[in-house]
Amino acid sequence: FDMGGPVNKTASMAANALGADGINGPMCAKIIGGMTPPIGLFIATMIKKNKFTRTELETAKTALPMGLCFITEGVLPFAAADPARFIPSSMAGSAVAGAIAVGMGCESVAGHGGIFVVPMMKNPVWFLIALIIGSAVTGVIYALIKKPSDDETAGQDEQPLRLDQADGLLLDRPELGMRVEDAFRQFLA
Repeated sequence: FDMGGPVNKTASMAANALGADGINGPMCAKIIGGMTPPIGLFIATMIKKNKFTRTELETAKTALPMGLCFITEGVLPFAAADPARFIPSSMAGSAVAGAIAVGMGCESVAGHGGIFVVPMMKNPVWFLIALIIGSAVTGVIYALIKKPSDDETAGQDEQPLRLDQADGLLLDRPELGMRVEDAFRQFLA
């Protein structure tokens, strides 16, 4: 639930220790549990595009290949912006996927690698079935419970910034009240 944080690292270490002793089911659960949130997020954006801003839609597109590689961090913007909805959705999908995979005897000797290590797994077809089902659970739950974006441009293309109109453009932290060129000069000083 903490998407790569200390609790995740502790569980990962336990799976790695069990794998070192030849118990490889938890390793498979670890991998599938980290893959379902980004894939599920992508599914959610396909189901309910109008609930997401254009930026969120683009972020979800980049989270998909990351998830296939077992890189969960692509979902961190969603987990940070909407933790009460996204994290439980991810937990449900990951739990379903892990339960199916381990229940069907999937095991992984590899500790990482996502879709690239599936051919080395025991029962790889069941791993893929579990991944699809778990990702769908995450995606459907999040699509249903996510509140629509407050942004009026949800699902629409954003207007590009024209550099000829960017005079006095502020940094992303407007509380600094500093223009880009002033910040750059200060950085070089």
